[in-house]
Amino acid sequence: MTGMRVGGVGAVLALLLMMTPAASAFAAQAADPPAELSEGDQLSARPGERLTFTSPRYLPGWIGDWVISKIFVQHGTLRMHDPAITAVAIVACDTPPGVYPVGRKMPGGPADGSDGASWVTVKVVDIDEAERAACPGKVAALPPEEVEEQWPAGDSWPQSPWDVRTFQPGAKVTPTATVMGYDQPLTSRGFTGRPVMRGTKAVVTATATIRCDAEPGLYEVRWVGEDEVWARYRVARIDDATRASCRDGASDLATGRTPWLVGGAAAAAGLAAVGAYALARRRRGPAR
Repeated sequence: MTGMRVGGVGAVLALLLMMTPAASAFAAQAADPPAELSEGDQLSARPGERLTFTSPRYLPGWIGDWVISKIFVQHGTLRMHDPAITAVAIVACDTPPGVYPVGRKMPGGPADGSDGASWVTVKVVDIDEAERAACPGKVAALPPEEVEEQWPAGDSWPQSPWDVRTFQPGAKVTPTATVMGYDQPLTSRGFTGRPVMRGTKAVVTATATIRCDAEPGLYEVRWVGEDEVWARYRVARIDDATRASCRDGASDLATGRTPWLVGGAAAAAGLAAVGAYALARRRRGPAR
């Protein structure tokens, strides 16, 4: 559950909206995306509660940063969930009541809040012994964090290792990177071969084809010779008739038939966006 800002402004607004015919629709829109947090804002929370921290959208360079505090079970990671940039963290069950700072930092090192840039605070309320005793079970029952990110469809892929897009078998896709390696191949068990990244100036791209026999599921992409996962994508489920008509190019070289093209235009449309985004983005270590 997302923590609530200290103060009654949200509650008063909700009551006023209930008096209008469009209250329900407006309230649903107001809840998505969650409100951005400015420096110095305060959230309230109970021990065992999962909080959502929303970054200002004009600070894309924060994506991938850790959100840290000594009251968290584990640090949060700021991820793109278009149109918001959010991180989630759980308040530890043994946290005493009080006001605690929350910071943000680049990945690595301690996550106890000792070396992060100040951002917001969390006011942890007191709870009775019965609620505190039930807290560990409540935390254990929480669903796992959603680590897959949702980026705008027009952005080139991948924007991060967890920028998971969905492609059909036979699709041609365009992996894109700000300069990481000219004339270097990528490898993925869902690709028909090893596409080579080439380009000019600050951007390199390749054309990759999803295998017609690729099973539905999540796939990883690495630079050849590297252990770190560079990108992930999901192969969509297709029916038998669509699979029968699929052409991934591997079997068409002898016949000269044109491979089935799916998704290439959408991937290429995002190339213009990568240059602007590169100004704000810092290269980071492996995402957790």
